Amino acid sequence: MKKNNYFKLCVAIAIIFIAASCNKNADKNFTQANNNPKTVTEEMMSESGANPDEQSITVESTAASNNTESAVGNSNGHYLYTESNEAGNNRILVYKIKYNGSLNYEGATASGGMGTGAILGSSQGALVLDKEHEWLYAVNAGSNSVSSFKVNNDGSVTLADTQNSGGMQPFSVSVSGNLLYVLNHGSDNIQGFRITENGKLHPIQNSNQPLSSKAVDAPQISFTPNGDFIVVTEKTTNVIATFKVKNNGSVNAGLFTTSVGATPFGFAFSRNQFMIVSNAEGGTANAGSATSYTIEGNGKLNDINGAIKDFGTAPCWFAVTKYGRFAYTTNTATNNISSYYVAPWGGIYLVQKEAATTDTQPLDIVVAANNYFVYELNGTAHSIGGYHRTFFGGLQSMGSTPNLPTGSSGLATY
Repeated sequence: MKKNNYFKLCVAIAIIFIAASCNKNADKNFTQANNNPKTVTEEMMSESGANPDEQSITVESTAASNNTESAVGNSNGHYLYTESNEAGNNRILVYKIKYNGSLNYEGATASGGMGTGAILGSSQGALVLDKEHEWLYAVNAGSNSVSSFKVNNDGSVTLADTQNSGGMQPFSVSVSGNLLYVLNHGSDNIQGFRITENGKLHPIQNSNQPLSSKAVDAPQISFTPNGDFIVVTEKTTNVIATFKVKNNGSVNAGLFTTSVGATPFGFAFSRNQFMIVSNAEGGTANAGSATSYTIEGNGKLNDINGAIKDFGTAPCWFAVTKYGRFAYTTNTATNNISSYYVAPWGGIYLVQKEAATTDTQPLDIVVAANNYFVYELNGTAHSIGGYHRTFFGGLQSMGSTPNLPTGSSGLATY
């Protein structure tokens, strides 16, 4: 029986790689000019049966049901991280992801700084893993600092360094190679650091740049997938800032583009190029939306097919699947998750306005490394909700992990 399951798993994995290869060519030939339907269909989302995000559901659901190792493979297991954001000593909380997607609390490590004691409600990316998941980085919003941690084989983390964030109340952090940038929400600026091999953080000269103005309520900072730009959303100004990264790691002054859709909040990059942004629309009831952008060589943003409503209230946090075909946003005021399909040309289409219901006040959301499990952090409920993906953008609840500290913020996983 085990050999038979193993054979099925190997065949499914092969299908994924073939599908991914086929889709690389499909993306090149499938343009907005020759096909831009107004509504999404299952046929469109299946991509002629070669959608790798759909194929991975088959593989991972088999692994989960057989209680076997994930197809993405990791002999040491997979882990999920959040930070307590406690006013005294901030801590990094570690959870092991079991084969069936449930979470097992493994312990906590002092972050080297302080939190604020309340959830960072205007923050996506309070902590982040590097591409190789060897290092974890986190903000300490209560002590104006950022910390680096070595990720150990058992998923635990060891504090390596803590540095002043270059501003007030750091809310979000992003990493690309040996560069790290932090968004200082309280002082409306960004600061860059160079990361050494031992995890030490060294401030980069001329990397401290202001946002468009004061009190912009900026929630997130992130490198683009190629590392050429740093992007920051500004909620009160309805602006998205882009900063060109120079060869020495510093950045040019920001270029500020008016967002398509009000109150731009969280964002993620889909198909390794398109920027998908949630628009909270000022919290207006059932008016939430999302917008897909391309980024020009000078950093200017161009929307692809406008602000697409999800009919939720206050969509704030965003996550995309491994191959970028689907995107999920948490609607903080309506306690649910909406799903979008991202077409090869970057246009987005609402699939399910309520792909899943959540506990109260869903915040950060992430897709696990196996591209099957999805987790979101609930602010008022102090819980982490778990789901597994179903076909065509759906989600099925796996239950919640309760009893998180009151101020818990941010999610990172591998």
